[in-house]
Amino acid sequence: MKIAVTDEGEIAKTIAMLLGKDNEVIVVDNAFKVIREKPEIVIHTYEIPLIESIKNPSLAWTFNTWYAINIARAASKIGSLNVFLSTFLIYDGKRGFYKEHNTPNPLNYYGLSKLVGETSIISLGNYLILRLGALFSLRYRGFLYPFIKSALKGKILKCNKNFYLSIVNTITLAKTIKVLIERDARGVINIGSNRISMYDLCNYLSEVFGNEVVEISNGERDFSLDDWLLRTYNIKINARENILDLIEHKLLNY
Repeated sequence: MKIAVTDEGEIAKTIAMLLGKDNEVIVVDNAFKVIREKPEIVIHTYEIPLIESIKNPSLAWTFNTWYAINIARAASKIGSLNVFLSTFLIYDGKRGFYKEHNTPNPLNYYGLSKLVGETSIISLGNYLILRLGALFSLRYRGFLYPFIKSALKGKILKCNKNFYLSIVNTITLAKTIKVLIERDARGVINIGSNRISMYDLCNYLSEVFGNEVVEISNGERDFSLDDWLLRTYNIKINARENILDLIEHKLLNY
């Protein structure tokens, strides 16, 4: 099977590492290449992450939304499956345990740009929208990056016990995508771990890096994702295990 990713960044390389064993993985960074190469699946890996999106909303809109839509339209014309990586940040964190059908309400431009991208791709048909919990690695500049960066530097971690979320590291994401593709999954699926607080997460980071953790109590938000649909594919993501995977990432200088 020919599978396309839309850049050569960390997420794309991790996916290619797993899927490339049994498939041909190529890069298509514009609509013309999609039409020329005719991949069966296009995985939308290129994005402007959270931190950059907040600093430069116009760049986020250009790539997280319009670029993704243009690639998806070309893929749709040749009958390819569009796999779009969305985010938990399409929600406002007021209820938690979000199911795939719950009403979005983004609080920042990253979430908005991803929401418009996913709804536009849904309108084309033949899609797999993956709404990710807080995606992380040692280098991915997402929601958890400031905490991981501080942990790497040995700093004290001050973490809110009233802020809840689901998480997933880049390797677990790639493994999950592989399973979902092999099982011909379609629709919208949440990809995230069990619900944890930021304080719990920081304690898991402390197990890896040895930081001191200080509990703080700020306003409550709950961005956790309900993984009921993911579990129907026999996939369950454990938050602590995903954080402890950073030990391997660090040893491999990943």
